[in-house]
Amino acid sequence: MHLPRGRTTDALIAISVFLFLLILFAGWQQGAVLWTGFIPAEVSTGDWLQNPVRTVLAPIASAFVHVDVLSLAFDMVFLLIAGRYIEQALGPLGLIVTYVAGAYGAALARLVLTPGSLEVSIGANAALFALFGAYFLLFGIPRAVNIGRSKSRLAQILMLASIWMVIQLAFALVGGSFEISTTIIAPMGALAAGLAVARPLLMWRYRKA
Repeated sequence: MHLPRGRTTDALIAISVFLFLLILFAGWQQGAVLWTGFIPAEVSTGDWLQNPVRTVLAPIASAFVHVDVLSLAFDMVFLLIAGRYIEQALGPLGLIVTYVAGAYGAALARLVLTPGSLEVSIGANAALFALFGAYFLLFGIPRAVNIGRSKSRLAQILMLASIWMVIQLAFALVGGSFEISTTIIAPMGALAAGLAVARPLLMWRYRKA
């Protein structure tokens, strides 16, 4: 597969891999999750006032923390593919804005729909869904994916997202880690964020063209 160049994408991957190795060899896995993970109940109960900086930064900080090799490898492969195309279309700043928007979109969706959830958000999965949303909105569904060809692009994206959700749900149920707030709501919030910022960022980048 020939991918466009993307230094910012590569930098995001490098940071994630470096932090994973640092946390792994230092034995900080549990501490990293507790210090960077976003927890809706922490906000809804007012506990966030004890450490507001940690709570505000948690959505994006947790996107760079992975606790196992499988999730790291899975997320980084998809970041490499989607990230480089988004960087090509929206530029380095557009990629970063989309990535951050996904992290906070997921956190906001969890907070609004499941405010009492004690489940910790960790990993780049949410931010990646924002990149997927932006990618499919800007580039369309690949021809190899024969889904809803007669439908609008947005309908195709939602259908593809639904299929992906079913796959995630199956893995979560098999692994005994299903929690609707993190498995379903967070990715959908991130996807909505990616769809929302893609076109404005594209217009902003080419505003002088």
